[in-house]
Amino acid sequence: MRSSVPFGMVAGLLLVLGSAATVLADGSGEEGIGVEPASVTAGDTVILAGSGLEPNNERVIVLAGQDLVVDFGTVTTDAAGMFQTELTIPSHLPSGVYEFRAIGDEILTAPLAVTAAAGGVGSSPVPNDLSNTVVPRERTAIEFSVVLALAAAAALAGAFLVWRAEGRRSTSAA
Repeated sequence: MRSSVPFGMVAGLLLVLGSAATVLADGSGEEGIGVEPASVTAGDTVILAGSGLEPNNERVIVLAGQDLVVDFGTVTTDAAGMFQTELTIPSHLPSGVYEFRAIGDEILTAPLAVTAAAGGVGSSPVPNDLSNTVVPRERTAIEFSVVLALAAAAALAGAFLVWRAEGRRSTSAA
């Protein structure tokens, strides 16, 4: 039995599906940012690019790490909703995984692995003598409760003194 679907329709459908697969594979049409290279030494430069964004729109560019944020200012997308900018990673950054953020109506992110520059913050060896190292001390539940109780007592004492002063002021005014 012969198929009732014409060969031209099948070929056209396959062509459309192939084109859609190509667009999805490229990531074209979807908003996003990317960084090249994705792994650098502090002090090196990278290329940050965005596509699929709103045309002629500003984005604030920051590099965020665990304890710091580096502001790179703004970029403006072109008429096609794309941007590309060359950025120098600060040479003082310690080793770690950071995240580029392109902030607009939404926040788009791209990871960046940074290795500290020779002589930089994250490249110094750990000292053998830790006697001069400041280490935060964990507080116990009892210590935390005592601090809260003292804060509550101070608040009550303050409220009592205000109430007492207000009472004296109102009796002396009468």
